[in-house]
Amino acid sequence: LVLIAAVAYFAVRIALRPVEAIRVLTASVTASDPRERVTVPAAGHEITALATTINTTLQRLDNAAAQQRRFVADAAHELRSPLTTLLASLEVALAYPERTDWPAAATTAARQTRRLQALAEDLLFLARLDTRTPIARPETVDLTALASRLTEQYPLAERALTLTCDSTVPAPAHGNPDEYERLLRNLIDNAARHAAHRIQITVRNQDAWVVLTVHDDGPGVPAEDAERIFERFVRLDDARSRDHGGTGLGLAIARDLAHRHRGTLTLTPRTLGACFQLRLPRAPAPAEE
Repeated sequence: LVLIAAVAYFAVRIALRPVEAIRVLTASVTASDPRERVTVPAAGHEITALATTINTTLQRLDNAAAQQRRFVADAAHELRSPLTTLLASLEVALAYPERTDWPAAATTAARQTRRLQALAEDLLFLARLDTRTPIARPETVDLTALASRLTEQYPLAERALTLTCDSTVPAPAHGNPDEYERLLRNLIDNAARHAAHRIQITVRNQDAWVVLTVHDDGPGVPAEDAERIFERFVRLDDARSRDHGGTGLGLAIARDLAHRHRGTLTLTPRTLGACFQLRLPRAPAPAEE
């Protein structure tokens, strides 16, 4: 019995040695530096599966930390630009008060302050979206009616643009009305900044989906940037990168809202301009429920 107990003890110690190595290494991992990886044993058993799972989890943590660092750096850069302009304008005005055009200085300060306010609101909204809280009380929203209302109310006085919505069939979808309005308004804002003459919105029912498109006749987006354009603070090299009044977060917020409502938002190929396609699950009509 003593011999059997001794053999069992040493056998278990040897078998659990990889587990102890995994424990020691994972104990040294921190949220700020999750680059450590455990050694995967060559034998194909449960410990190998455990090591592989831990490495996958550490990789996700590393990616999330890198994304957070990049987001903080981009946000700081975007905040620094209007703050620098605002501070320089005020310092020049205070240094030479008798030669300062005070209405122009106040206009510049107000414009930069509005930009800072919009950026702060978008950052806070993204932070709330990142918490992945469920929609409290989803309602049935007619996207055709919403698109028609935004088309009538959208301010286009500064530019000679034509904004049309050629859909009349009801297109119901479950969700938050305010978030749907924010999503569609972001798409229209993006199109208005880049369109040459025309923006067209279409809404149609396609089987179990509601498909909404926002198409502008601007310079378009290169095919290789079709996904990058939805990243936060992305600036492209073509004419669409020269954003007039945008925060660089509108399309990222729109895609997050689409995913929040179990839908998708993609950039579809077009020979002229850019066309954003939103697909959302269609809410059944009362007769179908």
